[in-house]
Amino acid sequence: MKWILVALALLVPSVVMADTQSCTTSVGGQRMALFYEADDDQVSANRSRREALLGGWGDVDCPGYVTLRYLTPDLDDEQRQPFCLQWEKDTDTYSGYSEGPRDAYLRCRAPKKTFCERVNTSTQTALAVAGLAEAPPETEAAVSGVHAVTKPGGAVVLSGASTAVQQTIASASTSAGAALATPIGLAAAAVSVVAVGGAVYLCSE
Repeated sequence: MKWILVALALLVPSVVMADTQSCTTSVGGQRMALFYEADDDQVSANRSRREALLGGWGDVDCPGYVTLRYLTPDLDDEQRQPFCLQWEKDTDTYSGYSEGPRDAYLRCRAPKKTFCERVNTSTQTALAVAGLAEAPPETEAAVSGVHAVTKPGGAVVLSGASTAVQQTIASASTSAGAALATPIGLAAAAVSVVAVGGAVYLCSE
């Protein structure tokens, strides 16, 4: 009886781990192992039939959404919806994530040398940016040369020339304007600012 209990105890970890899948991704040229639950509804909902049937690219076999989760740990599944993955064909690696439409693998449909970076953790700043866009979801309004779009998941995206975006945000809040006072923001000609999840993300080339 004792040996039967020991055998059962040894089997418990394997049973618990049975639903956990491991996969490989590559970010910035660095390969790494990630884990996700096989019955995760959000992974399934964000995985196209093509990706499910054909898998990943070479050694990179993680579902795109698993990699996107890894890159955006402070967002929830709904807040991740505006973002797509930047894939570098020449080096078979993800270079980061950006704002924009996705393809079947959650890669950006219009790949550019654009990437997003969290530049502010202030909920007040995010609300100030969000307040600049009062258009209904998936509609666009141009204000002072800056396009403001409200997207599902509560994200607000402001895009345009960096100086125009900065001036528009600064007019709403001094602290919000400071969100663009970063090297990435000052050097870019065109930017997108995403306010989501109480934070601000700056996307620029």
